[in-house]
Amino acid sequence: MSPNQTGVVLPESTDYVLPVPPPKAGEVVVVASHRDAAASLRRGGEVARTLGDRFLALAESQQLFADELRQRLGSLDTAIAEDSRAQLKGAVREILGVLDWCDQVQSDLVRDCRLAAAGAEPVDVAEVAAIAAAERQSSEQPVVVTGTSGPWWGAASLLLELLQHALDLVAERTQGIGARFVEVDQQAAGIQVWVHGVGEPADQVDAQAIERFRRAAQAIGAIVRPDALGPGGVGMVLVLPVAS
Repeated sequence: MSPNQTGVVLPESTDYVLPVPPPKAGEVVVVASHRDAAASLRRGGEVARTLGDRFLALAESQQLFADELRQRLGSLDTAIAEDSRAQLKGAVREILGVLDWCDQVQSDLVRDCRLAAAGAEPVDVAEVAAIAAAERQSSEQPVVVTGTSGPWWGAASLLLELLQHALDLVAERTQGIGARFVEVDQQAAGIQVWVHGVGEPADQVDAQAIERFRRAAQAIGAIVRPDALGPGGVGMVLVLPVAS
């Protein structure tokens, strides 16, 4: 080593952590408010409870079926020495029926676990619609939410954003006049949400409101269809994607 070089000796401990360099000039560091952080924590707890309740119900069903199998196999073991061949075959068919139930529960459990691992959650669509309504309604233009459905697997934040922009678009089409409605409906093909209003359709609509709504629909994978009044009406039907 030459006299002009300076040796740097690192400590032997592996716990040493290099200090974080200060932010470069011009960088803006945004810190979430304590209120937002608390809301995120509460939301995380609610999702965990929802998933826990769902997984627990499936696991308890599987436990009941296992007990049923154990009982039926015990009865079959006792009957082997005494019952006829036809009776034994009937008992076996009953056991196979219980196994079919086990297979169905196992299939549901695996599906739900895979969806949860991919970041999806069982969402109450009507509940999210109520949140969107509370944020978008006013005394001049209230929002009414009706209907119910089974759980929809997806991202609640993306669904909320879609419903907010849908309500904004209806407000644009009705020029901010009259009540708006969000109707949740469970169909055989999936969950549909009808967003509409009572005002007359405007001749021109803000292009940015349309673009925001389209991006939100694409982000969640929803299909958008005109309602019974057709493309010229103020409402639309949102067909939520079915998780796979």
